[in-house]
Amino acid sequence: MNLLSSKTRIALAVLAMTASASANAFTASGTCQTWLPSAPGSSVLVSKTPCSDADITAALSGAGNVELGKFGVGPATTLTGTVGSSSVVLSSLIFTDWTANTNALAKSYITGAFASVGQTLNTTQEDALVGLLLVDGWKLLSDPNVSSVHSSAAGIRVSLDGLYDATDFLNGLIGVANAAIPGTTDDLSPVSFAQASEVVKLSVDGGPGQYVYYFTASRTGYATADGRSYSGVYPAPEPESLALLGIGLVGLLLGRRRRV
Repeated sequence: MNLLSSKTRIALAVLAMTASASANAFTASGTCQTWLPSAPGSSVLVSKTPCSDADITAALSGAGNVELGKFGVGPATTLTGTVGSSSVVLSSLIFTDWTANTNALAKSYITGAFASVGQTLNTTQEDALVGLLLVDGWKLLSDPNVSSVHSSAAGIRVSLDGLYDATDFLNGLIGVANAAIPGTTDDLSPVSFAQASEVVKLSVDGGPGQYVYYFTASRTGYATADGRSYSGVYPAPEPESLALLGIGLVGLLLGRRRRV
């Protein structure tokens, strides 16, 4: 048995238990679909529309994910519910999310993605990549697939399903950027491996929206028929968290066994 895969499954199981214990039913408004197993016990996800409350609950309890919106087409789709005592609204993105405050989100996402693979961008490189992202790339990042919502010591935590291996996405941007940048002095180097999630807008208790995205993932244990889509869950649990989650799961199982 793959130890990392086993630990990831333990982490996901405990997170699902935590979410189901603390989160009330979520409801969706707008364009939405759920991705759930094609049959009981299957690791292949299939799309289900429209988003019924029962399917949303199943998806957010560890069975799959809820996709909000499609390619940034407005108006934004929302997923609304409560986690503990907090009112939570999750939203898909539209173009103005990326361009507001002088392209703040686009710049933050690009610099974060490249920092995650050890590359620091100069102004020429950043401008080229942000420009490309705002042509079409933003659409691929604006329909997030939410797999869990739960509370933690740091606040509300959202997990997103996506590609475990997002290398092609980043290298695609690099190839087009290098072709657009004059000369070769500022050419970017292709990356051997990259991870990058989509983006979801999170609002808690009516507060301002914050953009949530990650650059580390672990394997979900499921995917669509292509074997790649939704194969990664973002963010990847930290090693310390995995250990604690494993202990937590053992405790839950022992507790249940004693009560039988």
